[in-house]
Amino acid sequence: MSNEQQLWFGLGYLAFMVVLLYLFKKNPPKKINWLYGYRTRRSMANKKVWHAANKYSLSKMFYWQVYCLPLPVIGCFLYPAHNLLVTLIIHTVALLAIIPATEIYLNKHFDKNGNPK
Repeated sequence: MSNEQQLWFGLGYLAFMVVLLYLFKKNPPKKINWLYGYRTRRSMANKKVWHAANKYSLSKMFYWQVYCLPLPVIGCFLYPAHNLLVTLIIHTVALLAIIPATEIYLNKHFDKNGNPK
């Protein structure tokens, strides 16, 4: 894949993620389900925890998405031959970092049974 193709694919991927996050924000999961939303055993304890976990994780995803958007352009100058790979790795790490951050948030605000602290 050429450097220019990697740039456009990386930008397209991140733009798709922005659209996906926007749709999730406009249509958050209303009830606990296994289809979409932030799904961990802890987040599915009850509706209060479910809504808090989804709201918090979505806000963190938007936060990290803003920082990831310029990655393909920066990568085009720093690592032109591996721009797409670098973009995908950094974005994946950013998305995975949301899981422990959300679990820490849930630990601070809810007990093990899902009751507010």
